[in-house]
Amino acid sequence: MSTKKDQLGRGTSFGGNPGRSARRNAIDQTINGGDGAGTTALTDLPVPAISDNPDNPRNHLRNLDDTVASVREVGVILPIVVGTVDAYVRSRPDRAGDLDAGTQYVVIDGHRRLESARRVGLATIPVRVDDARLSNDEKLLESAFIANYHREGMTDLEEANALKQLVDYYGGSQTKACKRLSMSASTLSSKLSLLKLSPELQKELMTGERKAEHVRNLSKLSPEAQKAKADERAAAARQRAQARHKPAAEPADFHGVKNHGTVTVDEKRGPSAAADGQGRPKESIPEPREAISGDGPEGRSPKMFPYDDGVEAATLILFKMSPEERDKVCDALLRDREKRTANAS
Repeated sequence: MSTKKDQLGRGTSFGGNPGRSARRNAIDQTINGGDGAGTTALTDLPVPAISDNPDNPRNHLRNLDDTVASVREVGVILPIVVGTVDAYVRSRPDRAGDLDAGTQYVVIDGHRRLESARRVGLATIPVRVDDARLSNDEKLLESAFIANYHREGMTDLEEANALKQLVDYYGGSQTKACKRLSMSASTLSSKLSLLKLSPELQKELMTGERKAEHVRNLSKLSPEAQKAKADERAAAARQRAQARHKPAAEPADFHGVKNHGTVTVDEKRGPSAAADGQGRPKESIPEPREAISGDGPEGRSPKMFPYDDGVEAATLILFKMSPEERDKVCDALLRDREKRTANAS
């Protein structure tokens, strides 16, 4: 039997997903992709297939010598963001004639990298296609930026670039971005610092040769000093890991052997183990064992909960905990605050 919805068809008021706003759909599309309207996986496109953006807020690209030299040396490390020409023209029909002839995509973020690739003569360039970013609706565009940051599977450098795009959207205000993402200012600054690393360190970070924690907050140093400091941090981390994994030396004067619940000792080499009144050895309770690098799956150290940063802790709870469990946390925290307020008064 056909339903009323089937009889009315799939118009704008009776679509296949009732009750969902365009803003919500844009967020889902940006995170998950789909139907060409969201963010696709990383891919390569021919450089000639990408048009300059007529809406680029920069009226010129300024000095590109450093960027060109970097692209010539290590290629384009960070993918640029583009949208389809169809999506651009759909929201800006009067600008169709301003696009480069014969192109299928429009650059959204990465104008300097694209132009540098052209000057170097690269045949292809890494991109992500994100049509949601071509919207004229400010709320929709903001949602696309935020969803872009929360996309799964990003590298540390891609995450930093997504954060910069959001900061740029807010007119360069890191405070607004922090508030919107519930992120501390120090965390945001640390993540953004990766974008000011030397091209060599950025490439090593993208390929996994470097860890993000070894190269954060080095932006004020020269490229040579950045590399030296990163090497120093990595060496110190290796030494700490080796010290934690170094087996403890056994006492040279004790050669006890456990046998059916008793301890026998070489009387010539050392004293017997401490025993209770009936001659049985006393049981000892081992100290709690700290989680160390290598204990987790694939030898990775477990991530620590950010107890010293309430904003980051709340962000983790929001994204990793079910609504029911979040309610329990909120109730417990509210009871604690009420209790402390009553005691203070």
